Amino acid sequence: MAHCGAKTRSGKPCAGAAMKNGRCRMHGGRSTGPVGHKNHVTPGSIYSKYMTPEEQAEAAALELGSVDEELRLTRIRLARALKQEQERADTLELESEKIEPAFFEGAKEGATRTTTTSKVRDYTSLIDRLTGRIESLEKTRAELMRAAGRDLDDDIKRLEIEKRRKELADPNDEAPTPVQIVVEVKDARKRSDDAEP
Repeated sequence: MAHCGAKTRSGKPCAGAAMKNGRCRMHGGRSTGPVGHKNHVTPGSIYSKYMTPEEQAEAAALELGSVDEELRLTRIRLARALKQEQERADTLELESEKIEPAFFEGAKEGATRTTTTSKVRDYTSLIDRLTGRIESLEKTRAELMRAAGRDLDDDIKRLEIEKRRKELADPNDEAPTPVQIVVEVKDARKRSDDAEP
């Protein structure tokens, strides 16, 4: 059986079984092909089913991809979490419900048993995570603004320098005056001050 032989992270040759192309499935063997369409997700579709109509309208107006828009979306989620904490602070919320056939003495045919699990949601940790996310996004936004400000400062300085050059330049001169540079090359093997023997 042929081995792959590709160099692994440890530096040793791979001992995996080689395919027709000489490599194992991990180092360049057959492709599994493209992933099906089922994995395609349109923007906003993940969270939209959990949003209220007002939040969906606001999210539809968002221009995703910028830090400001991510901040806005996170603040919407924080406002929702704060509202839910106020309404349901210490109440049990249904976490899961399981319906299964009932198997016990005297049970009728087709009888089912429902098992529910409830818990008090930890809104404090959710709010803390969202607040931390907002803080992180604010920091990123400030860094981007500082970087943009530096770029703007550089552009302003460059424009001021060009303006000053134009002010100092002679208005009658269309182009700079050419300067002739003469370079004299001497043979370094011979010295003029050397005396002949």
